[in-house]
Amino acid sequence: MELVIDALAAGGDGVGRDDDGRVTFVPATAPGDRARVQLGRVTSSYAHAELVEVIAPGPSRVAPVCPQVARGCGGCAWQHVARGAQLAAKQGFVERGLRALAGLRVHPVDDPCPPLGWRRRARFHVRGGEVGLYARASHRLVVVDGCPQLEPALAAAYAEVVAARPPDGELAMLVNDRGEVAVATMATWPAAKALVGRGGIVATGGDDIDLDGGRATAFDFAQASTAGNAAIRSRAVAAVGAPPTAGAVLLELHAGGGNLTRGYRAAGWRVVASDLATRAELVGDAADVLAAQAGPFAAIALDPPRTGAADAMPGVIRHAPDVVVYVACDVATLARDAARLVAAGYRATDAWPIDAMPQTAHVEVVLRLVRDSVAAP
Repeated sequence: MELVIDALAAGGDGVGRDDDGRVTFVPATAPGDRARVQLGRVTSSYAHAELVEVIAPGPSRVAPVCPQVARGCGGCAWQHVARGAQLAAKQGFVERGLRALAGLRVHPVDDPCPPLGWRRRARFHVRGGEVGLYARASHRLVVVDGCPQLEPALAAAYAEVVAARPPDGELAMLVNDRGEVAVATMATWPAAKALVGRGGIVATGGDDIDLDGGRATAFDFAQASTAGNAAIRSRAVAAVGAPPTAGAVLLELHAGGGNLTRGYRAAGWRVVASDLATRAELVGDAADVLAAQAGPFAAIALDPPRTGAADAMPGVIRHAPDVVVYVACDVATLARDAARLVAAGYRATDAWPIDAMPQTAHVEVVLRLVRDSVAAP
């Protein structure tokens, strides 16, 4: 059937409505496209379809820079969408997702990264010695000779790794701001040591490199872009604000390798950092850490995984910090957890969307909440 794409969905697909008004999700489409599609999964209220052809392109459709897109590479959902339309869509995701938080100010989306060449961390799949990414919604390997999303230093290292034919399985790569690269594979790869000194590679296997003031291996979590990470850290620190008194304590949940921790401490906070990671000061699940700590905490900051922090909300409410700063990569789970805090007497004052991953549907959000008795800044 034919339909017009009206908008972009949070998962990255274009969205249109059929003649009966049913919402239909179509990947690889852009707002304004008139498209011929083939229906797939259908329910009474929505449908998923595959793009057959673009009959008439919309004003936000552009030609993808990367040739792998035409081969079905699933690494970038939006290379066919103009940058302005990407940013507008992400702004809309956050505004709609958090609309139930009364009085919230959603600031304009921050755009700190270049449109391409921003990725400092990447994972690839290896099969039969060939390296690439999976095609969208499948396990079909699309061999990638080069990726325009990689930072130049990481792209140079990637070429060396591909030529060395790594073992089958998952391959991880990470580059720091000095151009030093860490490479690791899930499978044992003794020959990787021979890569050290080539293409900026200085660490292999479980060896780590300097990153954001700490240390990280290729498989450790880190924000995907250097500029995006700097924007998130700056915004999170500003959202917490200055310590109200000397020695005021901030409890940080999901601290990871201490990326945000160092920013909070530089702002004058005494930080108690916790995570399941062994590098954290307190090791354990966020809910268990909250239950074990006596406090008091002037602020609590958290940066949970995509699933959110539902289990931690009762503990945050019990400690009753004046300020809660929540860094999220999923608007839906952020809205769910924030609603719990609002019901307990907090006000969501400000949300800052940050596009740390251009050409994708991902958006980071820093949300600030205060207890009703505390004035907003």
